[in-house]
This record gives sequence, C-alpha cells and structure tokens, in this order.
Amino acid sequence: MASKQEIEINLKIALKEIGKIKPYFNKSYKVWVFSHLLYPDVEYAGDSREEVIKNYPLYLREFIKQRLNKNISKIAENKTKGRGGRRHGAGSPKGSKKVAKKRIYVPVAIADDLNEFVTSHSVAEVKELIAKSY
Repeated sequence: MASKQEIEINLKIALKEIGKIKPYFNKSYKVWVFSHLLYPDVEYAGDSREEVIKNYPLYLREFIKQRLNKNISKIAENKTKGRGGRRHGAGSPKGSKKVAKKRIYVPVAIADDLNEFVTSHSVAEVKELIAKSY
C-alpha cells in the first residue's frame, strides 16, 4: 500500500507535468471540464472554473493512489503517459549511456559464416581480422 508521502511526491510530479489547470466550458452539458492528455482517465467537471481547479488535484491524487497500489486496469495504464505514480527507481540508472550500434545487411550465407567464425574464435582474433580488412 502506498504511503501518504509517496502519494504526495507523485502528485507533485503529475501536477508539474500537467502545468496550469485550464478548464473549458462544455456547452452541451453546461459544465466546466478539465482533463489532460498525460492522464486521460482523470477528468473532473464542475459548475465553476474555481471548483474544477480546486477539485481536479483530488481526483488526480486518488488516481495516483490506485496506480501505486496497482488497482487500475491495464488499458488505463497503457493510455496514461504521465509519470506520476510510477515505481521509484524504475528504468535505467541515471547517467547510463547506450553503446553505439550500427546495423548492416549481408547475404544469409555470409552472415552464417561470420557468426560461425565469431563463435569459434576469441574476441582478439575477430578484432584483428576486422582491423586487417580496413
């Protein structure tokens, strides 16, 4: 179960991602509405702008609480792009770099021979052969 402190930290992250809450007036229902692309399942409608601005974070807090407790559907999780409510420490370590890679295409026969050579020789021998080819 998520702690209050953890929920508050993730709520701050979510509100920072959302930015200023700017509700719009829905003429067909005659209410003020606010939702955000990062959190599409969190929506609030009220009689005034002030009410929506005041209460939307409460609904977002509840969504984050349920997300941290893993109580939301997989469909809702996949639609949600915001990071509020994510598990602490998830993802790659900060500062880690990916090794540069390059893809080449060769005929299958050559690829099979090359793969067989690489697996049967040491790394030093393969590097030496590659260096000679340049």
